[in-house]
Amino acid sequence: MENRYIFFLIVLLFLGDLIAINCSFMIAYFWDSQNNSLIQSSHYNLDLLIFNATWIASAFFMQLYHRETAQRTEFIFQKSWRAIVLHALTFNVVILLTNYASYSKSFLIYIFVFEICAFIISRFVITAFEQYHIKRVRYKKKIAIIGYNETAKRLADYFLKNQMSYSFAGFFDHTTKSYIDKSNQEVIRPIESLMEYAAENEVAEVYSTLFPEDYNNLNILLEVAEQNCVRFKFIPDVTKTINSDYAIDTYFDEIPVLSTRSEPLEHITYRIVKRAFDILFSLGVIIFLLSWLIPILAVIIKFQSKGPVFFMQLRSGKGNKPFWCYKFRSMTINEDLEHVQATKGDSRVTKIGAFMRKTSIDELPQFFNVFIGNMSIIGPRPHMIKHTEEYKAIVHQYMVRQLLKPGITGWAQVNGYRGETRDPKQMVKRVEHDIWYIENWSLMLDIKIIFLTIINTAKGEENAY
Repeated sequence: MENRYIFFLIVLLFLGDLIAINCSFMIAYFWDSQNNSLIQSSHYNLDLLIFNATWIASAFFMQLYHRETAQRTEFIFQKSWRAIVLHALTFNVVILLTNYASYSKSFLIYIFVFEICAFIISRFVITAFEQYHIKRVRYKKKIAIIGYNETAKRLADYFLKNQMSYSFAGFFDHTTKSYIDKSNQEVIRPIESLMEYAAENEVAEVYSTLFPEDYNNLNILLEVAEQNCVRFKFIPDVTKTINSDYAIDTYFDEIPVLSTRSEPLEHITYRIVKRAFDILFSLGVIIFLLSWLIPILAVIIKFQSKGPVFFMQLRSGKGNKPFWCYKFRSMTINEDLEHVQATKGDSRVTKIGAFMRKTSIDELPQFFNVFIGNMSIIGPRPHMIKHTEEYKAIVHQYMVRQLLKPGITGWAQVNGYRGETRDPKQMVKRVEHDIWYIENWSLMLDIKIIFLTIINTAKGEENAY
């Protein structure tokens, strides 16, 4: 969510600045044209184009629209003024070198006076918006830090300076009880209470700054964190005894942070690409397929058995948050419908239901889930909440798959791991494939999975019942 907010803020800055400079140009142009006949109106459009082009070049040169700039209000102000000065210089140089139009000195003064005024107003609006976000918005990423040392304090300073994106939950150290550092008035809690605190307070990420010789159970904490959908990251010094692969995840004020896995979809650009693909694809299916298929199937389903056309069931979604998953009803109504997996030759399945399940047509209403945003076209399949609770207790890293939106189809499904899971070993392989997808996502991989799903459905799958 915090990445989405930063992206939104950058877009807001960019569009707001374009409006500001265009308004300042137009006001200055018409203001000065009332008293100065030297301004040549035939060049107005070209002048405006040059004014916009030099601003965009100046702003990008000063990195005004970079992520790092958008995270700090003072950086936005600082780089805005630098961009305005550079813009004034470049625009005047371009006009001087081209020498195609005559301008009064008053016009050039007016234009940048109005631009400065417009930017002052714009930046006050942005500041007010950011303060509202910091105080009121509740979807900032909550962070906790393991250890209370100099590295931990530097990390905490970083998170506290970037309150638009992060909410710092506190320190957890290898002490036996909570205590307060009187010099900083920081509350340091015992490390044993970390996961309970994380679950109760929706902590999203934990950063460990402890050395292995200080605390030997980091690997246990890692497993418990993943069981609770909490991302666990390390400072490099602890990797000597961490029994896991790792990758440099990011840098906080030149402090490298290690993650136990690479996740392409942690980057806002890739998430936007995936979400845009989901919206366009699902909208196409809804308009061109479901618009005429739903009425036909509704009649047949109602004719063969009493009950609703659609079946809604709570399933485990991203972050293990439940959501209503939609399907065409393929079974007769009974008390086991909500909790018991379908088996081969299941007597509950209707005739039209058997056909829909064999061809996966019963899953098509999930394109509404995709369009709404609680599912994706491709991702780990959503399981019943009851099954999620059962499997997370017996399958290692099971909850890692919950870091991503569930999908209509997925890498596990096209590799033969779909349908009923009689043996826990099957679920282990499914989880392995889901984690591989999380670590290796690309748009081309999604497209490949879609084609493989269509091919497998056309051929007929043994586990489709």
